[in-house]
Amino acid sequence: MEKTWKPTTAGVLNIISGAGGIGGGIFTIVAGRYISALASSVGGLGNLINNWIGDVAPGVISLSPDATAALNTSPSVLLIIGIVVLVLGALALAGGISAIRRERWGLALAGSILALFVGGVMGILSIIFVSLGRKEFNLS
Repeated sequence: MEKTWKPTTAGVLNIISGAGGIGGGIFTIVAGRYISALASSVGGLGNLINNWIGDVAPGVISLSPDATAALNTSPSVLLIIGIVVLVLGALALAGGISAIRRERWGLALAGSILALFVGGVMGILSIIFVSLGRKEFNLS
């Protein structure tokens, strides 16, 4: 079977998307921890933002009580989002490696689908290229 550029391109796109997802997940987790530490000193992120707005433009605007309550729970939400993005990125990376090696078409396709969530257009292109290059994979 002749090797074409499709699986290799899909793999590279998956690896780029996966690396971005891993980096974004780590950043989100770390940022959530810092935001949590900073916000805990004033009773939550919503209160921190209200204090900042009060310092910048006193009496002009403030967050609603509902928005303040929602923001006060955000550090744990950021942790969950960071973990999900990190896992999606790692699976997209594994799918990219599989696509470049032309092994395990199912993993390559799954990685391409997950790259859609962390890489956007690169994930769409990767799905197309993995699907078109299916015949080149070792399906055993």
